[in-house]
Amino acid sequence: MVSNARPEPAARLSLRRQARRLLRDPRDAQAHLERLRWALALPGSEPVQGALADVYVALDETFGPLKRQALRLARERLAAHVARSFEAQVEGAALARITPLATRWSVLARPSANMTTRARRCSVDDSRSLAAAAVAAFEAQDRAAQQAFLEHCVTCHDNLAFMLARRALLRAGAVLPPEWEAVSQQLEQGEDLR
Repeated sequence: MVSNARPEPAARLSLRRQARRLLRDPRDAQAHLERLRWALALPGSEPVQGALADVYVALDETFGPLKRQALRLARERLAAHVARSFEAQVEGAALARITPLATRWSVLARPSANMTTRARRCSVDDSRSLAAAAVAAFEAQDRAAQQAFLEHCVTCHDNLAFMLARRALLRAGAVLPPEWEAVSQQLEQGEDLR
């Protein structure tokens, strides 16, 4: 098993190496498991979900035990609803190549267009990271970084990042400037500034 202590650049390189191996032979079960293990060495859930989606797209019902093993490895890094979606497909046929379970880390699977704009443009991990950075920018009174964050939220329809940052700031007793309220209203109405 791959240790999470390995540096991230090595994990990324190994993940890419396994991806190239899968492009040559999509049904290479060992390459799928090795790629999933390297994805687990990276932070966040998106690399893990992407690698797991490739397992489910490439392998049919005859690989049920391997799909179950892969899900067992990945489960704690997945959102509960995502884990349930994969669980429902363990004994089933291979997933369609275009699936909402794919991420930008998938190499065999492709993300479905039937997803929210935010999900297509940034992951949950990205949204959480951006929200934390926005809170830090607010506390540091970095107006440029705050403005960049608000623009990201509107452009990418990233309600999640905005909600996380706004909630953290309000809980800390911050008084938000008027542009935060304007962005809140735009996101509620689904408007885009562009």
